[in-house]
Amino acid sequence: MKRLVIAVDCDDVLVRTTPYFVHAYTQTYGGAVTLDRAHDADYGMWGTDKLTLEKRLAELMETDEYKSISPTAEEVEVLSEMSRHYELHVITARRPHERELTQHMLDTYLPGVFTSLELVGFTGSKWEVCQRLGADVLIDDNLRHLEDAVREGLPQSGALLFGDYPWTAYESIPEGLTRCLNWADVAKEIQDLAQH
Repeated sequence: MKRLVIAVDCDDVLVRTTPYFVHAYTQTYGGAVTLDRAHDADYGMWGTDKLTLEKRLAELMETDEYKSISPTAEEVEVLSEMSRHYELHVITARRPHERELTQHMLDTYLPGVFTSLELVGFTGSKWEVCQRLGADVLIDDNLRHLEDAVREGLPQSGALLFGDYPWTAYESIPEGLTRCLNWADVAKEIQDLAQH
């Protein structure tokens, strides 16, 4: 069995952050945003402009509720088992000031599972980090990061589009990507990749 190097996204892959933001935002500030529109480029449903939205989301990230978001039992079980056979890294679009909070979450719920925590920010390239780490697999809910990785040379079948979310519910996905609705799907795909 091949010892794969696996890059795992954080938000909405390891932990469900978008559902938290939609709920907390509408409870705190109002607006008409829903989970199926949360990733749209139209900020009108949030009831404010982009700059104010970013400020409000940053405020929500300071709450105890946000800081207590954790992986599910299924994620802990699957990732802990995967770490026994493969090298796992977190590659996230979180920004540097979120490193301590993110590392604390990993240390609390997934101790020793990940070799490194890589933060690329909103505009950074996950693929560049994948290249540096020699990643065979990228698990992400953001199609853009996966398409970049495939275009730049991520190994065949190594791009896993994660989650049963409105923003991942494409009728068809680009060639070279594999849809994984949950962690059971991920475990199966990883096992298949490791045997080839």
